Amino acid sequence: MADFRAYQPSFTAGELSPALWARVDLTKYGSGLRNALNVFVHPHGGVSNRAGLQFVHEVKSSNKLTRLVKFQFNTEQTYILEFGDNYIRVFRDGGLVLSGGSPYEVVTTYSAADAQDLVFVQEADVLYLCHVNHPVRKLGRLADNNWTLTAVTFAPKINPPAGTPTVTKPGNTSGQPGYVATTYRYCVSAVADSGEESLPSAIGSVVNDLAIQGGINRVAFAAATGAVRYIVYREDNGIFGYIGGTTGLTFDDQNITPDLADTPQSIRNPFNSAGNYPRCVTFIEQRLAFASTLTDPQAVWMSQSANYENFGVASPAKASDAVTFRIRARQVNEIRSMIAVRGLLLLTSGSEWIVTGGSQADAISPSALKLDNQGYRGAAKVQPMVVGNTVLFAQRQGGVVRDFSYDFSQDSYVGKDLTILARHLFAGRQIKAWDYAQAPDSVVWVVLDNGSLVSLTYMKEQDVWAWTRHESGPNGEAFFEDVACIEEDGEDVPYFIVRRTINGQTKRYIERLHSRAFDTVADAFFVDCGLTYSGAPVKAINGLGHLEGQQVVALSDGNVVRKMTVTGGSVTLPNAGSIVHIGLPMTSAIQTLDLDLGQVQGLGSVQGRTKSVPRVTLRVESTRGIFIGSKDGDRESPNLIEYKQRSTEDWNEAIGLHTGDISITPMWDWNTNGSMWVKQFDPLPMTILAIMPDVVLGR
Repeated sequence: MADFRAYQPSFTAGELSPALWARVDLTKYGSGLRNALNVFVHPHGGVSNRAGLQFVHEVKSSNKLTRLVKFQFNTEQTYILEFGDNYIRVFRDGGLVLSGGSPYEVVTTYSAADAQDLVFVQEADVLYLCHVNHPVRKLGRLADNNWTLTAVTFAPKINPPAGTPTVTKPGNTSGQPGYVATTYRYCVSAVADSGEESLPSAIGSVVNDLAIQGGINRVAFAAATGAVRYIVYREDNGIFGYIGGTTGLTFDDQNITPDLADTPQSIRNPFNSAGNYPRCVTFIEQRLAFASTLTDPQAVWMSQSANYENFGVASPAKASDAVTFRIRARQVNEIRSMIAVRGLLLLTSGSEWIVTGGSQADAISPSALKLDNQGYRGAAKVQPMVVGNTVLFAQRQGGVVRDFSYDFSQDSYVGKDLTILARHLFAGRQIKAWDYAQAPDSVVWVVLDNGSLVSLTYMKEQDVWAWTRHESGPNGEAFFEDVACIEEDGEDVPYFIVRRTINGQTKRYIERLHSRAFDTVADAFFVDCGLTYSGAPVKAINGLGHLEGQQVVALSDGNVVRKMTVTGGSVTLPNAGSIVHIGLPMTSAIQTLDLDLGQVQGLGSVQGRTKSVPRVTLRVESTRGIFIGSKDGDRESPNLIEYKQRSTEDWNEAIGLHTGDISITPMWDWNTNGSMWVKQFDPLPMTILAIMPDVVLGR
């Protein structure tokens, strides 16, 4: 009989670093794991094996780096863009977009290496693209197979009235007493329906004296395409000031005093040459903001309000004018990213800053600008992300991920190190790419520079942050290179670029994480680089050329079929199947930490004491085909005991999924840790809600 029953009801601390395996005093020790492979933690506490990776397509050139960029117009129109060596390909709903039977492509000037450093931001059907060695461009979508890539001109979209305004004087005052011949000079701008104002027209003039009763100057001008209104300016002491507006094509000036605080704008393009191309981009308060060029790494440029490609200014400045400023600090640290959160957050290579309009203003403007330092951590080049109202960013050094949010009590942005509990996953590594899948489980997928893939379940309001790691292919040989998440069918779906060795050749595949939602076991997809056949029952499964020479596994109508080798792009099943998921096998595993029963009254610590676990009870959900043991091993190892599920089920049907408690007697073993392995070798679902080992202590 066991002395005690231990109970671990949650796994919300994820895989803990070996440096913490003795920290039984930590609250998160009780919800941590020693190993968590190919699983993810649910925010509510359970742990599940991840779904399989569905093969989408090989990249255009497997011998070159490729980048994935997401493009989402709305919840129904979502795309993944493959940026390669001087091209873009388009994927929608897991398929490659074709044109005339061939992959649709957009020609670019970005090399494969350049594509890795692109920074982008989207507004409706337009994606703005930045790279320090290329002019700013925008990618526009007209249809699935009709995209345009153009350079941004940074000028008003509406043109001024063409030609020179004609100025006549229906109120001619010449010859009247006191007449003083005065030259009046006028220019006119056009206003679009969006409210954007054009540059001023050419200057028209007339000689008259408006100070005399009846003096009138009539300004006539040509119509401008797209204009809904015109603004007329008159010169006063060398400055053109506002005198009025009209919807017609003439304007009468009856000696209106020019408003010299409202002047026409002048054109400005800060990004017009090599060395002046911005590194990063974002939207903030209805403005398009760029930052950090090679020649000015600490500068920020913000467009006119609501006029994203207009960086024009007037003198004196208007509240809606473009804004330019520079960080003045002890060190010259390049701005690496910008993001809008309670102002404009600037992450530089050495510090973090918040830009606002100050306490006297609601918005940033040329006359309302305040920069506040928030710390000196320094950010890596990978772009930050927002989870709820919290920013996650990677530090420049140490492979550290931090959250960053506003704290009212401190009146500043504060955060914590999210990798402190799993430092072993990031030692000597940098984050190469990451993205956030909010639905269904609030998971951040992170690709490291050594090809590793890790995931972070993050829910700040529940104090949940849990890391797990992922592998794919024989002996975990797959090398992950990129990730992007896009909404499809009500879930945020991660797409990966995975480098594999197939039949002796290096291949780069685009693969998407399959949905884990399924109604029956036959619908469960837990194979990597896999495909699904659905139709009339067949034995021969074709179309597997991307796995030529590989040993694969299948789930055929809910039954596991192992150890098949793809030959000629095909395999043969022993029995015909109508729903067949086939691909590379995947092993999922968790290992608990050393047992700690110190909470049992009067027992004290059992760390280091000899102990044995004669029986383990698991509380599971929709689970089938798991192994348990105190030592690691493969499915043939005597160290692991399989849970034999079939008892009363119909033998003519696939074994169903189990929800509830199951008990297993592992191989008898005395050790000083009492930890247990739970493994899944087959393409079947596994969700563990709690582990309850019976424990016998050595005397």
